Amino acid sequence: MSSSIYSVAIESTGGIARHYFISSDGTFENSIGWGPQGIEYQGKGAELTVEQEQRACEYLHKFGKYNIHTNNCEMFPWYVITGKHYSGQIQEKLHTAIGAKMVSLIQPVLTPREIVNYQYEKAIVSKFNEDLEKVKLTRLKSEQAMRDNFWKKIDAKEN
Repeated sequence: MSSSIYSVAIESTGGIARHYFISSDGTFENSIGWGPQGIEYQGKGAELTVEQEQRACEYLHKFGKYNIHTNNCEMFPWYVITGKHYSGQIQEKLHTAIGAKMVSLIQPVLTPREIVNYQYEKAIVSKFNEDLEKVKLTRLKSEQAMRDNFWKKIDAKEN
């Protein structure tokens, strides 16, 4: 199954603007997108060719930080899928281009270095939480084994 570009209406804009992403199944729940905090993976992500994976990996360093006017969520999937840095919302619709330019002047975004650090931080927290859950499960199994052994000894004494 190949991945394609999809979009969903951004409710806070009354549907005027859309959020673009790449997905193999057409859902945002399993997608790869771009936003103020860098590349955004949802669920299982999307199936990409080797060339598309290369483009996704180089995107941040090639185009820099997110900017709703010059480096927005639509440009990322177009570049990854086709190799072209394109946004119909900006290049073809004057009202959204003007709105995006205005928003870009005040929108907080992370620099490329901050994005990389943010992604590392997310990965570390995720791994920590995963390890913590494993430790909790091991402890619960150990406690249950001790209870089982206790009751086995009691049952053996009674027989």
